Amino acid sequence: MPKIRFVNLPRPLWEHILERVAERAITLDDLQRLRSWVVTEPQAPDGDWYKDFGSFVLCGTGEYPKTVLKKGMKPFGTPL
Repeated sequence: MPKIRFVNLPRPLWEHILERVAERAITLDDLQRLRSWVVTEPQAPDGDWYKDFGSFVLCGTGEYPKTVLKKGMKPFGTPL
């Protein structure tokens, strides 16, 4: 099973994620939780997935993270 990619993302995808991070009220503690999770090299499930980090939810498809939702927005896919 492939791992979720956090390096070498296509530039438009990386720019989209960074824009969403800037727009959402994401705490430094939750960004640290994301960083800690990334270093575990999580497995990429087939299809859509999401991971809740408290003040935001990271959503993706397969090996690619796709967007960041703020707390209270409804994610789609399989929870990780």
